[in-house]
Amino acid sequence: MKESTGVYTVDTGYLREGFAASHMVVENGKAAFIDVGTTRSADRLLAALADGGLTAADVLYVIVTHIHLDHAGGAGKLMEMFPRARLVVHPKGARHMVNPEKLMAAAVEVYGQQKFDSLYGEVRPIAKERIIEAGDGFQLDFNGRQLLFIDTPGHARHHFCVWDEKSGGVFTGDAFGLAYPQLQLEGKRPFLICTTSPSAFEAEAMVASIERVMEMKPETLYLTHFGPVAADAQSVESLKKLVVDHAALARDKGGDSSLIIEGLTELLQSAYATYLDGVERDIDLATFLRDDLVLNAQGLAIWFARHKS
Repeated sequence: MKESTGVYTVDTGYLREGFAASHMVVENGKAAFIDVGTTRSADRLLAALADGGLTAADVLYVIVTHIHLDHAGGAGKLMEMFPRARLVVHPKGARHMVNPEKLMAAAVEVYGQQKFDSLYGEVRPIAKERIIEAGDGFQLDFNGRQLLFIDTPGHARHHFCVWDEKSGGVFTGDAFGLAYPQLQLEGKRPFLICTTSPSAFEAEAMVASIERVMEMKPETLYLTHFGPVAADAQSVESLKKLVVDHAALARDKGGDSSLIIEGLTELLQSAYATYLDGVERDIDLATFLRDDLVLNAQGLAIWFARHKS
């Protein structure tokens, strides 16, 4: 757990260490969690509270940038554990937090039942009266700390980012993609990879969302995958290019998932080589990103099918 201006990065333990984070924001003795992992992440979040001298009763908000289960799957369990908390969610995702059956069914379609059970376990519903729907421009006074919610479609239609003026940072969910610690060079700008996982990827919307957030001139991007990175202009421009290149690749391969995976592997290997700029790294990028490549290809195939006519 690392602290920056009252922001603590907590590894949720999803898939592997350094893959998915929850960000605990502490203000005047109260806490809010932004993205919370799965039901199996609860103990880690409770431990983070204890490390900060806080209890479950000190949590005022559980905020999910979108309702994909690696971000929001544990929200129902946590709301049962945090008696004073309210859930803050995009208006397009709120009903699925009240009744998660369709959300679970969509994930089972992607992963299969056995893997779903292994990854997520139980997804618990949340009482409607405990939910706050945060539309574009919604402002939340978190114990004296102002949080601004920005509608950011592109990865999902039910996605927002959260601007935190006090830290000069933005909690980005998946809007700014992935920055796995294992791929970063110490002392250098971050290496960002876009995520086009099923099923609502839209390239133009994603680029527009990125540009809109950057208008806030953030110093830090708090990524769910993974942790705080500098809001470096060159890295963001490279990310935007990757988004466009992902869409172009899907068109070029006619929406064929297997061909898209091959193309994405080459595309990301080239982008990473450019980032390393001659620095040697002992990592097999294709193997390390295997799951991301598969999910990105699935999302691109769905996107292509939606737009081919």
